[in-house]
Amino acid sequence: MAAGVLSIRQLTVWYGARRAVDQLDLELPAGHILALLGPNGSGKSTTMAAVAGHGVRGTGTVRVDGVSEDDSPAEYRRKIGYVPQDLAIYEELSAFNNLMFFGRIQGIHGHKLRERVADALDFVHLTHQADRCPSTFSGGMKRRLNLACALIHQPCLMLLDEPTVGLDIASRDAIFDVLRRLRRQGVAVVLATHHLDEAQALCDRVAILREGRLAMEGTLDDLTRQYRSRTGYFTGEQAPTVLEEIMRTSMVSDNSTRIPPPSARRAEAA
Repeated sequence: MAAGVLSIRQLTVWYGARRAVDQLDLELPAGHILALLGPNGSGKSTTMAAVAGHGVRGTGTVRVDGVSEDDSPAEYRRKIGYVPQDLAIYEELSAFNNLMFFGRIQGIHGHKLRERVADALDFVHLTHQADRCPSTFSGGMKRRLNLACALIHQPCLMLLDEPTVGLDIASRDAIFDVLRRLRRQGVAVVLATHHLDEAQALCDRVAILREGRLAMEGTLDDLTRQYRSRTGYFTGEQAPTVLEEIMRTSMVSDNSTRIPPPSARRAEAA
C-alpha cells in the first residue's frame, strides 16, 4: 500500500481500568475510504475522537500527512475534518453563517473564506439553501451541512462517525455522493458505521474492531480470503454476505483473529 495519509501505530486509550482501544495499527492512503466496523463498545468512536484530537489522548503514535499532534497541534488539526455522531451546527444560524463561523475558527478570512463557503455549499448541494437556518432543514440536509462545516478548511483526512444515522435512502445516497467525490479528489476518509451495506458499497478497505482490538483489516477481497483460509468455508451467492459472516464470527483473542472452524459452523446451522 502507498504511504498513508493516516498512520496509526500502537494506539492505546484507557478509560479507567479498561482499554477502550488496544494497540491499534492502521494505515490509510490518499483517495481511499476505510470502513471502521464493530459492535457498540468496540472502540470505533474512541478511535475517531483520539485521531481527531477531541478530548481523547492515548499512547502510541498517530500521524496525519506525516504530522503528529505532538509535532504541531495546530497543523495536525488543520489536516483533519471531523464529523462526530451528534450534529455540530448552530440551528438558528443560516447555512451560510454556519460555514462562515467554522471557517473563521480554522483561520480563514476575507475573500478566501467567502470562496470556501461558496465551494462547500456547492459541494454538498446546498447553494440554494444558503440563507435558510438548519432548524428548517430535513435530517439529510443537516447532515450535509455538518459535513460541509468539516470540509471548509480542505482537510486531507475526513473522519465520519455514523454520518447516515436516521437518514432515508435518498439522503444517505446524497452523503455517499459527497464521500465518493472526496475520494476522487484524493481525500482519505474513515467511516465508522454499523451498516455493512455501506461498507460494501462505498469503502476500499474494512477494519473490524472487537473490544478495542483490530480483529481483521484489508480490502473486502482480503477479508474474504482470510475468512475462507481460516474456516474452509465458502460463502456463495445464496449465503449471507461475506461481511455479515465475518462480523458474526470474528473474535479477538490474544491480539489475533479467531474464527470458528467449519464443523462448529455446521453444528450451529443444524
